[in-house]
Amino acid sequence: MSKIKAAIRQYVSYPAMAPVERVLRNGKLFSIVLGISFCLFAIVVMILPKKYESEMKFLVSTERPGLVISPDDSKNNVAHEELPDVRVGSEIELLKSRDVMEQVLDKTGLGNRANAKDQSPAATAAYREAVINSLLSHLKMEPIKKSEILSVTYRARSPEMANNVLRSLADAYLQLHLRAHATPGSFKFFDDQAKSYAEQLAQAEHRMTAFREKHPDSVQSDQVDPSIQRALDVQAALDETRAQESDYNRRVKEGFTVLSSLQPRVATQIHVSPQSSTISQLTGLLAELENRRTEMATKFLPDDRMVTQLDKEISDTKAALDAVSTKTMTDQTSDLNAIRVEAEKSLNASEVMLAGLMGRRRELDQQVKDHKRVLMEDAAAAVELERLTRQLKESEENYLLYSKKREEARISESLDQERITDVSLIESPTVPVQPVSPLVSLDLAIGFLLSLLVAFLSVVLKDRLGLSPSVTRHASATSTYAVAPSS
Repeated sequence: MSKIKAAIRQYVSYPAMAPVERVLRNGKLFSIVLGISFCLFAIVVMILPKKYESEMKFLVSTERPGLVISPDDSKNNVAHEELPDVRVGSEIELLKSRDVMEQVLDKTGLGNRANAKDQSPAATAAYREAVINSLLSHLKMEPIKKSEILSVTYRARSPEMANNVLRSLADAYLQLHLRAHATPGSFKFFDDQAKSYAEQLAQAEHRMTAFREKHPDSVQSDQVDPSIQRALDVQAALDETRAQESDYNRRVKEGFTVLSSLQPRVATQIHVSPQSSTISQLTGLLAELENRRTEMATKFLPDDRMVTQLDKEISDTKAALDAVSTKTMTDQTSDLNAIRVEAEKSLNASEVMLAGLMGRRRELDQQVKDHKRVLMEDAAAAVELERLTRQLKESEENYLLYSKKREEARISESLDQERITDVSLIESPTVPVQPVSPLVSLDLAIGFLLSLLVAFLSVVLKDRLGLSPSVTRHASATSTYAVAPSS
């Protein structure tokens, strides 16, 4: 030993030599503490219960999107896509849910308290709560980085228990996942909606058929313009006829005014001559009366009554003769007024034309009213046809939409019944063969290192306190026994 110490001092400087020299100086104490500490560590490692770890893996994918409960088409209403870490985190929370833990306790029997004295509901609930907490503490759930795989491990004292717990956990979790992501009643809802819209579609088709039968020449977009054109042509003809009627009405009024200023007949020849026969008669009568006066003058006195009477007749005859001599006799020949005749012919022609125009105007007026009525009916029919077409199209689209939704819901429920989800168990729980703890070799190596540390601390403590060998041995043993349980 002295030679070893000398060799060490020869090649190692004193500051580095101090701990080694201290150990060599107290080699017996160091060996005793090292041996006792290592033995205690070995005993603890050997008596620790063995634990077995089982592992299973889930693939959280988005290959099966959830059913979108919406009146819109699914291609226009895409469900929100979660991020992979968010989706995996959601599935971890489902794995930790109390419903899943309760089913695991029931399937594995971990929640049974057959031999317990206190079987009260409160005690049973407290026991199950403690078991659930213990179960959660031994479960390790973590996603594998840069993937959609979720790893779940569980440690138990027996490999069978670890495997059973994970299998029960997988079954309970997949059932809960189906319930959480399923849409119960969706197929019945969409089926009822599809049937309702099928009835509406049938009614719309029936109304369209009845409309076609009532309006065989239903208004189409290419039939509206000719009808309007015919109505415009009739209206133009009516306006023209009214203008002509007004013109001929003016002509008739002017014709009557002209006729009122024209004589029916006009003189063609006029012969003016004195009244010769009357003058001859009066002259002869005057000569006769003068002859008689001359004769009477010889017989009677001038103032005789007969003479005076005769003078008076002579005077009257002379006056009449003078009056007749101053007058002339006109001989006139007349004929029909040609201008009046032509005016009457023109008036008659205007009256005939006016009557015809009035009749034509009344007929065109009725045609315009008929065309307006037809256009109104066509417009109403076009509006009704458009409404029926819109209803038919809407009912057809809704029926096709909900029929598609119904098929999607049926497929979704069928997948749920077959337990086909977007979460799949890609690695079943394994039955471990080797325990994961304690690891004897590793634990003994760690125990040896700790024993070396305890032994060295004992030597340092002995040098610091300057204890006697017996006290030092007692202190070292005490410190060893004190450190071992804590480790």
